[in-house]
Amino acid sequence: MKNYEIMTIYKSNLGDQAAKDLSTKVQEAVTVLGGTISKANFWGKRKFAYELDKEKEGYYDVVNFELDPASMAKLKTKLKLLDGLVRYLITA
Repeated sequence: MKNYEIMTIYKSNLGDQAAKDLSTKVQEAVTVLGGTISKANFWGKRKFAYELDKEKEGYYDVVNFELDPASMAKLKTKLKLLDGLVRYLITA
C-alpha cells in the first residue's frame, strides 16, 4: 500500500450537498478497490485563478488515502466516469 492525496474540483452548479455526495463517491471508489481513507477535507466553493471548462468557481475536496499502486489505473477510470467532476490531481 502506498500513500496518496487526491484533490478534486466539482462543478459549482451542483450545490453544496451534491458536491459532498460526489466526494463520498470518490472515497467509496478508493475503498472498493481495497484502499483506506486516512483524512478527508472538503474545502467548499472557491474561485478559480482562471477559467476551467467554462467554469469560474468550483467545490474543492482533498482526500488522503492508501491504495495498492496496481489499482491506481482502475481508480482513474472510475473518476473519469463521474459527472460533475471538473478536474482531479493525484499525488504520491
